[in-house]
Amino acid sequence: MSAPFHTDVATSTSNQTAAAVTSSRRRRLADQVRDKTQLAGIVAVIVVLVVIFQIGNPVFLSPGNVIELLRSGTLYFIVACPATLVLVGGGIDFSAGAVYATGGVSAALLMVAGIPWPIAVLLGVAIGAVLGILNAALSVYLKVPPLIATLGVFFIASGVITVMTGGNSVFGFPATFTDLGQGYLLGVPFLVYYALVIGVVFWVLLEKTTLGYNARAVGGNRAAASANGIRVRKHDLIVYGIAGGVAALAGIMGAARFSSADPAAGGSGLTFQVVTAVIIGGTSLFGGIGSIAGSALGALLFATINNGLAVINVNSLWQNIFVGAILVFAVAIDQARRGRQFLSRK
Repeated sequence: MSAPFHTDVATSTSNQTAAAVTSSRRRRLADQVRDKTQLAGIVAVIVVLVVIFQIGNPVFLSPGNVIELLRSGTLYFIVACPATLVLVGGGIDFSAGAVYATGGVSAALLMVAGIPWPIAVLLGVAIGAVLGILNAALSVYLKVPPLIATLGVFFIASGVITVMTGGNSVFGFPATFTDLGQGYLLGVPFLVYYALVIGVVFWVLLEKTTLGYNARAVGGNRAAASANGIRVRKHDLIVYGIAGGVAALAGIMGAARFSSADPAAGGSGLTFQVVTAVIIGGTSLFGGIGSIAGSALGALLFATINNGLAVINVNSLWQNIFVGAILVFAVAIDQARRGRQFLSRK
């Protein structure tokens, strides 16, 4: 009598396991379909905007303006790449704009003081990385919420570089440095190539490495990630450090492009556009979900809006209205997605 009983139990367990695997696969497929649908929606919005701006001014799709549009979005996208990694990991970084300016100003002051520009660039990136690590340290060791920690670092860094420069721009860089931000290859600005390389690097980091896997695990469930052996504190320090270093690098690239480093560069405008671009690209404000491709489309959306408004002679102050509206819309979509995922798992 016992043999049939054990056989029935084994069969029942096997069926339950198979059903769980099938259910998990279906959920993953549904999540992928929703993500692809959201990305397709962004592409559709960009296409509609392009048509509107082209009708408003035929110059919009001219080769020169398209190149300028792409170049204007590169620095935002470069900062958005590590910001995606931070958000996927369940964090948030509102210091990016100030770290961007700090990187540019720090490298500029060092160059003006006679330091060779390659060393100045490395030191500027290092300063940004330290600020990023400070963000994480405030959060993981002092238990300051990331929102408050990064805002605090934003104001501290902004204040320090403003005091150091007296609020004035720093200029007088060697030509070999400014060529990095102003040069062209095959008619395409160097900055576009930099953005492509950095985008590919962060795609690999997020999708193909342990760091990316850990980011999704930590962002999905921090306690469970820690219980499964992920060193969550170390992960936060690394991710925020990378974010700070790359934001500073973007600021240095900006200084090379404009031949000056402005302590007011970046600021809250860059910070909120980057965060909004990342969220509208499908990265969840609550962690665990996100992609570099989505952030690229989000950055392209804002580059299109900013460039298009300028081309059709609309007051640039309208940009803030678009940023605010898109941010609210993006978070609303994220909340709705989370709600659907929760219901599908019940």
